[in-house]
Amino acid sequence: MKQILLLAAFLSLSIQAAPWHANRDHSEVLFQVGYLGVSELTGRFTAFDADVDVEPKPLSFKSLNIKIDVNSIETGNKMRDGHLKNAEFFDARQFPSIIFKSDKIVLMKDNKYKAQGTLTIKNVSRPANVEFTVTDSVKDTWGYENKFVKFESKLNRKDFNINWNKTLDNQKYLVSDEVSYRGVFQIQPNDGKTPPSKHMIPDTEYIREREIQNRKNQEESSFSKGIRKLINGN
Repeated sequence: MKQILLLAAFLSLSIQAAPWHANRDHSEVLFQVGYLGVSELTGRFTAFDADVDVEPKPLSFKSLNIKIDVNSIETGNKMRDGHLKNAEFFDARQFPSIIFKSDKIVLMKDNKYKAQGTLTIKNVSRPANVEFTVTDSVKDTWGYENKFVKFESKLNRKDFNINWNKTLDNQKYLVSDEVSYRGVFQIQPNDGKTPPSKHMIPDTEYIREREIQNRKNQEESSFSKGIRKLINGN
């Protein structure tokens, strides 16, 4: 009886939500803000972390937590990047991180979800919803498991004390208050992340042919072992 209880406890633990972590090699966080009332400026953050708690059976998502390094902002112009980091915008020295922490995740339809939680920028925390979709699991060339979380949302920057602006002749503003943001996270189990070095292997026709031949040899070897096992009876 004791062994049965221990087995049941082990099985229940094995199917609990497990953390999957973002692999930045194939992930990105982008933002877009209106400029001069007729165009948009697109930028990105290159340093961030994201964790998703995945419940395997039945498949569901328990939490989505994101942390972005403000100092990693890039807009294609170093002077502008410096301005965005100073106190008139993000004040990165005093508030180096943007944080989203979910309280609840709601299934909307199919593989589309809504994370309801709190977004904190410049030490101002406000309720926020982030809609996201999740792909099916797919294994890469090296056998590592992956899912891709694609998300998007909008915010009003003035809600987070990012107030800098300049007026135009038509009484409009240089920079819009509304900021849209989107991105994709390649997430993998914490104990199964693809090493970055794997993507540095040169890709040539010879290497591809060699990999195909190696796989064929492995399949033939497995087949031969199976035949020998049948013949020898062991």
